[in-house]
Amino acid sequence: MFAALAAMWVSCGTPETGQSGQPGDGGTTVSGQGGYLFVHMTDENYGRMFYSVSRDGLVWETLNGGKVIIDSYLGHPTLTRGGDGKYYMIGVSTGQTPHYPVLWFSDDLVVWGHRDLSPDIFDVSAFNYKNDTYYYGAPKVWYDSASGRYIITWHAGITGVDNAQEEWESKRTFYILTEDFETFTPAYRLFDFTGDDADMATIDTIIEKEGDTYYAIIKDERWPDKCPTGKTIRIASSSSLTGPYTNPGPPVTPAWREAPSIVRSPDGQGWYLYTEQYPTAYELYRCSSLAGSMWSQVAFTPPVARHGWVMRIDETQYQAIVDAYGAGM
Repeated sequence: MFAALAAMWVSCGTPETGQSGQPGDGGTTVSGQGGYLFVHMTDENYGRMFYSVSRDGLVWETLNGGKVIIDSYLGHPTLTRGGDGKYYMIGVSTGQTPHYPVLWFSDDLVVWGHRDLSPDIFDVSAFNYKNDTYYYGAPKVWYDSASGRYIITWHAGITGVDNAQEEWESKRTFYILTEDFETFTPAYRLFDFTGDDADMATIDTIIEKEGDTYYAIIKDERWPDKCPTGKTIRIASSSSLTGPYTNPGPPVTPAWREAPSIVRSPDGQGWYLYTEQYPTAYELYRCSSLAGSMWSQVAFTPPVARHGWVMRIDETQYQAIVDAYGAGM
């Protein structure tokens, strides 16, 4: 099984130099032209929120003296910028369980407000599934400018499964849609894969669009000893936000990776895929197109981070963040 996985990963390419400004690293972002924000947790402070910044997406600095950004935030941070210019992310409540989902919002990525959401919007009981009511399957939100809607994705497990491995292998991705975070569609299953992937467990699904095609970047949650693509990051595509999506392509990463984050490279000519080799550190891969199969690993200097999200920010946003939370680069 592992030999098969290694053979499949050859198509992802070989590691690039990853030195800022060198061929293959996606170009350089310089001072005065913005950079990247990495919103993440750490292994020591799992579920809490930290900020790291980078000019080029390769060399990172953690801000705020390595302290949390929002004391009351709990969750798996994933950011999106809506049509109204505001930034949004989904967290969960703190204190006693069961937790409930919380909507966080900001105009400038410095001052954050929040509003409680009803756990009913994540109801998957009609599918005979149940939510983890601690983190709610790590909800992720993405704004689709073409439709003016936000899609919130999360994973849930089948009801009545007690064995931990079987529960993870039962995970499936669900979604809801909203235009205003006031009214929401019912929950639906996002994928209906076929063939060898018909029983594919999926978690950590994120959505991105390139051209007219939507891409779902997915963690294949099956075990590697049962499936050669198990615990790898794979990519499916669709002409519609909600599918149907194709069966995902071959692995972009080796096994035991999760929490993918996708962003344009500094030159705007390709994509950076950050993914966690849990629980140790993040890795970086690059490809010219989300439709491509030649993903190359890029050497970089990651922050001390677990499960997070990378996004491009302009110079005004960059300076506001480093002014508020400590000297940046």
